[in-house]
Amino acid sequence: MINIVSDHGGHRTSSSTSGAAILAAFIPTFVIAVIYLAIFAAIRNSYRKIYAPRTFFGSVPEKDRTPQSTAEGKSWFHDFRTLSDHFVLQHNSLDAYLYLRFLRFVVFVCFVGCCITWPILLPVNATGGGNASQLDKISFSNIAKNDHLWAHTAVAWVFFGVVMWLIGRERLQLIGMRQAYLLDDTRGLRLSSRTVLFLNAPAEACRKENLEKYFGAEAERSWPLVDTGDLGELVSKRSGSAIALESAEMDLIVAAVKHNKAGHGMANGGSSSNAESQTLLPKSRRPTKRKPPVFGSKFDPVHRARKNIGELSERIDTVRSAPSRNFPDHSAIFVAFSSQDAAHRAFQQITFEPRVPIEDRFLNVQPKEVLWENLDKPTPVRLSKASLGLAFVIAFTIFFSIPVGIIGTISNAKYLANRVSWLSWLNDLPPSVLGLLTGLVPPYLTSSFVSYVPKLFRQVAKLSGEPTTSQAELKTQVWYFVFQVFQVFLITTFSSGAAAVFAEIAQDPSQAPSLLAGSLPKASNFYLTYFILQGTASAASTVLNYSDLFEYLFYDRYWLKTPREKFNNFAQMKGTPWASWYPKFTNFLVIAVVYACIAPLVLGFATVGIFIYYLSYRYQLLYVCQTKVDTKGESYKRALQQMPTGIYLAELCLIGLFGARKANVQMALMIVLLVFTAVVNFLLDRILRPLELYLGVDIWEEQEPLLAQQDGVPVDDEAAAHAASHGRRLGLYRMPHPAPRYLSDLFDGTISNAREQMQSWMYVASSAHDESAPLQGEALEKAYTSPALTSKMPKLWLPRDKLGASKQEMEQNEAAGISSTDEAAEIDEDGRLLWDHRFENVPIFSKPKVI
Repeated sequence: MINIVSDHGGHRTSSSTSGAAILAAFIPTFVIAVIYLAIFAAIRNSYRKIYAPRTFFGSVPEKDRTPQSTAEGKSWFHDFRTLSDHFVLQHNSLDAYLYLRFLRFVVFVCFVGCCITWPILLPVNATGGGNASQLDKISFSNIAKNDHLWAHTAVAWVFFGVVMWLIGRERLQLIGMRQAYLLDDTRGLRLSSRTVLFLNAPAEACRKENLEKYFGAEAERSWPLVDTGDLGELVSKRSGSAIALESAEMDLIVAAVKHNKAGHGMANGGSSSNAESQTLLPKSRRPTKRKPPVFGSKFDPVHRARKNIGELSERIDTVRSAPSRNFPDHSAIFVAFSSQDAAHRAFQQITFEPRVPIEDRFLNVQPKEVLWENLDKPTPVRLSKASLGLAFVIAFTIFFSIPVGIIGTISNAKYLANRVSWLSWLNDLPPSVLGLLTGLVPPYLTSSFVSYVPKLFRQVAKLSGEPTTSQAELKTQVWYFVFQVFQVFLITTFSSGAAAVFAEIAQDPSQAPSLLAGSLPKASNFYLTYFILQGTASAASTVLNYSDLFEYLFYDRYWLKTPREKFNNFAQMKGTPWASWYPKFTNFLVIAVVYACIAPLVLGFATVGIFIYYLSYRYQLLYVCQTKVDTKGESYKRALQQMPTGIYLAELCLIGLFGARKANVQMALMIVLLVFTAVVNFLLDRILRPLELYLGVDIWEEQEPLLAQQDGVPVDDEAAAHAASHGRRLGLYRMPHPAPRYLSDLFDGTISNAREQMQSWMYVASSAHDESAPLQGEALEKAYTSPALTSKMPKLWLPRDKLGASKQEMEQNEAAGISSTDEAAEIDEDGRLLWDHRFENVPIFSKPKVI
């Protein structure tokens, strides 16, 4: 029962978090989770395409497949339990491994927070002298004596300091791990590892005769972007016409088979002459379409598509055979260097517009991730597009607060029912229903609403001029993290806390600080149930993945008809949307850190909930997901850079809460801690930036004697000379001696240990991997050439039939210069499509290439 009682600092609701409310949210979500996992266990082996594609898919190299235990009665769970996270590193990608490491890091920080805060703050809060009850009795809401706030101040200094140290240490280790991974010998042989993409290059720099002049003697080969006009559009139309022809011929073959089954076919229907082929399916029975639909004139889709392909192919060949092409004034150029070191040095030193606040060069770019339409955009256009994209995201984030704010107020529905007359009907609901409404519905709605946002942001990032899908993903990650913090944390926290006291604030605005100081800690009620929901039903839902299962079955059985469509639907693997995954759990850490000293119980719920999520994502990355966007560890680096946001917000909240309670000394200490945190984080970002940006390259090492003289270090002291050069590169040379040397040694030690550890893991992987041979000949010449200039006509895949209709269509296609095949697919007598699911037998399948 909820009553309004008087409390220190003003009036607030006594609607304390109760064990019953927690159970009301936990029981249904736990039951749902158990049901999900039971269904998963029952159907997992029947739908390996959805739940274990990494164990057998042809698109996953055999050396990278996850083992499937069958001997001695061992099940997949045995492998899941015994395989280490290093298996993900060795057989999936660096990003996949780092994501699991990220989740473990978040769990570890939350667990350390429990160890620091619970023994001190729980008893202090419980004896705080307030009138809070149930679970609120062990939160900040129960503090009525300012003397008790010394405990919160001391714990904040210790815990926030530990979190900053853990983040800094993890960033240093990440530098070492990325160095070892990216500079590994097996990857160093790849063309992409020694190729740099330069944007905004002048036309003169794109000419082959000027390659050495602009990019140095170690530049071996270049692929400048040329003006292709409407060639890309023509190629896209031709591919669309090819797919349309394939679909139309599929309809024709099925119609012929059904016509023959009805008794209208010829005995010698397999003949391929034109006259006899018409008898397989009379002209009146051939499939037709109308354009425009319904009211337009009829046409034969096979003839129309075949004619379009011929016309488009002729235009494409004419355009491609043009003797020369112009370079845009501010073009893009891919430059391959003689070695990986040379590429890194060029990446660090060469830029054409150094004063422009936008990235203009990129390392390790795979051709398949290039957004070709964005490469030829001049700097003003890129800046304007980026500005428009940012403006849209800001506006969207602000206005999205309306529905999220409404959702947040639902958690205080009972109180609102007592205060707002037209909501009084809520008091008539059964307690169990009201518990679900206030405990389960708000976090569920918040999670559902927010899940669609990264897809929108990702599309905006691509339209904003980013040159590659990985860069677009990283920009989306930044935007979505801001959205998560603003909406899922700030707006929800404020709306949930303010809703309980808005009537009192309206009557006496001067009491707003003290009222919010008492009510905002109660917003933790929302996050207790939020972590319950995320850690049980949502994590189990991630494993069951019923939406993908239903989508696959629906499209396979009722929508898709051609062998190509069936194969593409079957062969599609779930990706790794880092821009969706990282911000969600980075925000979880922000929430846990913010409430560490306000409602320490949140840390415990976060620890358990995120650990369960770690297990679910571990299964996904071992058995289900394929890394489609490779950021090479950059996404984890950005997540680590975003984590201090939680410390800043936590310190600001405590400053506000202490100020509202007139605890001036404690508030001053928190202000000092805030300034100290900001300074440390600023210095850390500045010091680590060159190591995080220019991995593996230390151009200062060649100048150590000169730098040693400049810094007053004896030239014959090699250790001191190295420390001086390293310290200067890190921006430490302005610090008083011997601080640069100590910090340099500390950083070097942490980085080198992580690098050596990663190298030992990578040695196991490298020894087991057979790297493909380096590109040669035509493949090398066209490696970074625009697809508009190199894309070939898709090979048509038709199903074989006993009548020979597919053979006739193939002959007519070949006569028109269109390659086609009817291997590995057939139409049975009832017109049903059967196709070979083995990837090696599918004629349109080609193994993915890593350049």
